[in-house]
Formats: sequence, structure tokens, C-alpha cells
Amino acid sequence: NLHNPLRLVKYGADAAMLVASASMQHPDWTLDRTICHQFDLILKQLRQVEPTYADLLHGRFWERQNVTQMVTSQRPLAQSERSFYNQQNAAIVRFTQQLLQAESEARQLDHVNRLSAHLPLASYDQLFGVEHTVNTLVDQLADAAQHQILCIKGIGGIGKTALADQAVRRFIPQATSLRNLVWITAKQTYLTEEGIHGQGGQVRLEQLFDELGSKLELPEVLRLPLAQKVEKLATPLRAEPHLVIIDNLETVEDFRSLTPLLIQLAGPTKFLLTSRQTLPALKRVGTVELGEMSRAVALRFIEHAAHAKDARLVDAERLYDLVGGNPLAIILVVSQLAVAPERVVYEGVRLGNLPDIYTYIYREAWRMLDDVARNVLFAIQRAGDQADWHWLVTICAIPAPSLQSAIQQLLALSLIQVQQDEKDRRIYAIHRLTSTFLCAEVLAWK
Repeated sequence: NLHNPLRLVKYGADAAMLVASASMQHPDWTLDRTICHQFDLILKQLRQVEPTYADLLHGRFWERQNVTQMVTSQRPLAQSERSFYNQQNAAIVRFTQQLLQAESEARQLDHVNRLSAHLPLASYDQLFGVEHTVNTLVDQLADAAQHQILCIKGIGGIGKTALADQAVRRFIPQATSLRNLVWITAKQTYLTEEGIHGQGGQVRLEQLFDELGSKLELPEVLRLPLAQKVEKLATPLRAEPHLVIIDNLETVEDFRSLTPLLIQLAGPTKFLLTSRQTLPALKRVGTVELGEMSRAVALRFIEHAAHAKDARLVDAERLYDLVGGNPLAIILVVSQLAVAPERVVYEGVRLGNLPDIYTYIYREAWRMLDDVARNVLFAIQRAGDQADWHWLVTICAIPAPSLQSAIQQLLALSLIQVQQDEKDRRIYAIHRLTSTFLCAEVLAWK
């Protein structure tokens, strides 16, 4: 029993002796180590649920009364010495259970803190309208039978990074077998209230795998050619489950060649990617499309952002009509409302006086479109931001294969979304911010 180990702990012995004795009776009980001052806390917790046991243990081991003294004083209740010993053993077992539970909770907290330390500082204080999507991502990350590579796809500024961050933070507490977590950002430019920052350009595949090797403490990866880098990284990643997040995948040079390489590293390791562009359609790759916030959600977010920025906001509806449900655009416009009249700010957005927003979100995608795809995008905008196939064939006056190719380009770059109208017809729609962009800024790029 645990009588002697518990007494020894009070005199400074290692607490593992307590667990060693417990394990003789219960081999499934395990504990690494604990410290003696935990016992006071455990006793206080025990007093809340088993006050009789707590009083017995305190009298015997904290006050150091012997059994005769305890029985004579009828503590914790009137009983024979034989009954007292039985109750003492039961109290020690119950105390040990409390101790092991506390140790398990401490390990869990340490696990969460260790993995969370690899995440970047959160750029948000609250997310709006994505609870279902977060839950979907967490479920897919937790299920080994689901896709081993997941990609969050959406237009710039739509909140892909924040969504990935939130999903990973929700996933970590239940990922008890996760060996390590790696977050790699391929982002080369950043848009803030002060403008666009960064050098632009693209990240080479070799650089991406070098960073992965560095974060896995495999410095030898840096000296190897690409194929051998992948082979070296496969050793730890295929042996134990890791979670690797690669943010802003579209800035990786020849990023479509990356997916087949990641497949060589996946299982049990999983990869979570964010991208503005579509990944190759492979069996082991799953895609989660992130669209703009609905009107109702966007209006709540606008009010939240205005309060956070201490901005005077009168017409949230008009702001939504200009930029739609793009979180980054909303934040940047609301920031201007803190220093300028609402009328001036909104007119500036309408006239294209926010070139940094449009450049950051659209310039690269616009550059990649051919003339047919650009004209189709304008046609959707002229139709009221949404149009069906037959309308586009008529207005654009192009063959069906050309229209199909253009739509595929626009979908791949997250510039349009496929929706269903009330008659269950397929509709191609653009974001409100895209519509404003087409009216205000793109004419200067043509």
C-alpha cells in the first residue's frame, strides 16, 4: 500500500516512490515525477470532494499523529483501529488518483504550450463566421483516414492564415500523439495600415525544405540537393506524426511541383497549406474554400473593427457595399475612418484611392489572366456581380471551350465563386471588393 511512501514524501522523499507503490497494485498508473509541494494543493482539492479522507490524511501525515491518537480522538470518525487502517488505505489510494489526475493535466498543459510556441502571434482577437469551417478543419486534422494534405484556398485578405491558426490552436489539445509542429510562412509581402512591406519575389522549393529541416533540427538538409532533402526529411516525418503548416503557398516558385513532394513526406504527418491558387487535384489533397463573409457577419465585423480602432462609423452598410466581406479590406478602410470623415474615405475607396489594397490582393492574379478571362471577369461585374453560363456565352460572344478555360482560370485564382441561385442554376459570382476594384483600379493597369 501507499502508507510508507506517503509518509516518506512528507519528509522529503521523491514523490515517484508514491507512484511506484501505486503501480504495484495498478500497473496502468504512470507518472514521471512531481514535487512535494503539490501535495498541499492535492489535499485541498481532495477536501472538496472527499472531506473525510482529507481530514484523515492531514491528521496522519501533515500533523504526524499516530493511529492510536487518531482513533482516540475519533478522527475522522469513531471506529476501530482495523477500520481506521482500511479507511487510511482507501484515502491514500484516492489521494494518489487525485495526484495522477493533476499530473496528467499538467502534462497536457505542457504539451499544448510546447506545440503552441511554434505558432506565430495571432493577428486577430476574434474570428467571425467561420466556426463551422474551423470545426471541419479540426475534424480532418484529427482523422488519420482523412486527407493528409489540406489546403485552405481563397482570395488575398480573406483570412486564410487566421483560419489556419485558429484550427491548429483548436486541434493541439486533442493531438496527444503529435510529436512536433512546424509553421513556415512563404509570404514575401505584407499589407498594413502604412502600406505594402516586403521584397516580393518567390521562395524556391529548396528554401522551403531547408527551413523545414532547420525547424526539425536537421541542419544537414541544407547541404543536400532537393531529392535528397525530401528523403532526409521523410525519416522523422514518416516515423512519427507531425503537423506542418505552410502559409501563402502561392509565393513558392513552381508551387504546383511541391504537392507531389509533400505526398512523399505525409503519413502519419499531415500538412496544412494556405494558398490563393488551386493545388493540383490529387487524391491525398483536400481543399477548403474560404469565401468572403456574409453581409450579416461582415456588418458585425465592421462594428467590431470600428470599436477596436476607435473609429467613428455611421454607415456600415455603405462600407460593405464597397468592399464586401473581405476582412483585410474592412480593417484597412476602418483604420482610415479613425482619421478622416466617413464620406471622404468611402469616396476614396470608390475612386480607387486605396491602391495598396488592390495591388496586394489583385495585381499578381490579374497579371496571370489572359485577355479572355479578364473580359469574362468584367462581364460578370457588369451583370451585377453574378452571371450564369448562358448569359456569359451571349455577352462575351466566345466559344464554349474558351469560356470554360476562362472560368477555370478565374476559379483557380479565387477571383470568382460558384454558387446556386433560387432556381438551382449554377451562378458565377465575384466579391464586392473585386467589383469595386474592377471599377476603380484595374483600368489604370490595362
